[in-house]
Amino acid sequence: MRSARSPGAATRLRRVRTLGLRARVAAAALVLGIALTIGALVLAIASPPAANRPVRTTVQVSASTVLGEFDNPAGYQNQSGPNSPLGPRDLHLVDGLDVQLTRVWALPRGYYDPQRHRYDFDFAGTEGASTYRYLDQVAGYSQRMMLNLGECPHELLTLDDPDECRRVLHDGLAAYKKRYPSIRYVELFNEPDKTWDVPDDQWEGLSGHDYYEWYRIGYSVVNEINREEHPEVPLRIGGPAAASFDADFLRGFLDRYARDRDPGKRLDFISYHQYKHAADPAAVATEKLTVRGWLDQRGLDPDTPVFVTEYGVFPGEAGGRSLSKDLLTQAAAMQTLAYYYLNSGMDAEMHWVFRHPDNPRKSMFGSEVDGQVHPYFNLVRMQSMMKSRRVAVTSDGLSPAGLGVNATATADDGGVAVLATNYQWTTGDATHDVSLAVDLPAGLAHRQLRLDRYLVDSTTSNDAHDPASSALQRVESRTVDADATVRTTFRLEPNALSLVVLTSTSG
Repeated sequence: MRSARSPGAATRLRRVRTLGLRARVAAAALVLGIALTIGALVLAIASPPAANRPVRTTVQVSASTVLGEFDNPAGYQNQSGPNSPLGPRDLHLVDGLDVQLTRVWALPRGYYDPQRHRYDFDFAGTEGASTYRYLDQVAGYSQRMMLNLGECPHELLTLDDPDECRRVLHDGLAAYKKRYPSIRYVELFNEPDKTWDVPDDQWEGLSGHDYYEWYRIGYSVVNEINREEHPEVPLRIGGPAAASFDADFLRGFLDRYARDRDPGKRLDFISYHQYKHAADPAAVATEKLTVRGWLDQRGLDPDTPVFVTEYGVFPGEAGGRSLSKDLLTQAAAMQTLAYYYLNSGMDAEMHWVFRHPDNPRKSMFGSEVDGQVHPYFNLVRMQSMMKSRRVAVTSDGLSPAGLGVNATATADDGGVAVLATNYQWTTGDATHDVSLAVDLPAGLAHRQLRLDRYLVDSTTSNDAHDPASSALQRVESRTVDADATVRTTFRLEPNALSLVVLTSTSG
């Protein structure tokens, strides 16, 4: 993550491809009254394909056109809490992802008893799980951690007398930072802008004004711990961890920060969640640029990192068609949203989640067998197999809303990797026959290459179809004598994903 290492740097491409050409073609076809299709482009945009007639889609890669370092989405994760621990085989799989940053949770209402005024930082969850065991797991596989520091017990969460809550926040953060030096980021509270009904034992959220008053307390605590402990990895704080890209709440937060005259104020990152664009994922492509504009308008640093600390298409307990279909849809959706976030220069988009305690649709791992994975993990596994540099790629099978075939391409000196996704959500049923053409860089052209292709679909790399073969499956492996371009074809059913890896056989 660029901004985790250098907040002012921005190496991602800050542009989003437009589909103007396709729109003009479709418009011309309508004006002329053409009854026949004019190729897969119009089929993808103007109307659904006829039954059993796949859309023909071309994906073109220019591997010598480098767009910058590939900031791999597989490196940004969430582990949901003590009640969802990972087994030994799960952890072995996670170790292979090269995780850079993982978001974890510390709950003052769990580690502090306000009646007895006692702390238990290794408090057990509802199923007896250990907090230390949970955090030890994350510290073992992740280079850095983001700690979501939750709200105090209800009786202490009062701005009329915040001192005890402030002490509880300080003592908890200091204790966890001491035990886990890799904690870098602190996200204060979670989804304070919630508007939905919650159980009686949960907090109901906060107004924008009240949240910012607690945020001021939060940054004073972070400054105090940095001053007292001089950690090798100083703490950084941000928020507001909004439940969505809530423009009113986010702008209100930035307004209050801009007016704050405290010389110690700090906003090291901005964070929010995104679950609202299942049917139009391309809409998320403007979020980073919008936040930059808000910052600039208020005289704040427009390069302040922006983190989407949760994202997906199944909020809360929501589902789509069926659990088995939703498990595949989740994988396709997460790659598609990541595609738009990557294109727009988002600083970090954090996968949600390894194992969800309530809704398996959002889980990478199954709940019954250690090491059994859902299609979502296989998507993240494919992301982890990408190369180090992003290169140019186009697809003519992608609608303006973001449905159809999107593709991300990467390269390094030893090869090229292309990840193609046919995202259809629950509203589409188009199958795409993909023609992939990879224009090779000079160092790989006119050489013998190995082509490996991996597939995730309804019957492949999918535990809903066969739990015994849930791991990522390689469906093709062959040697090609490449000239300047490598060509291959494959079929993607709705919400299927495929990774093509070209590797030099000469080392």
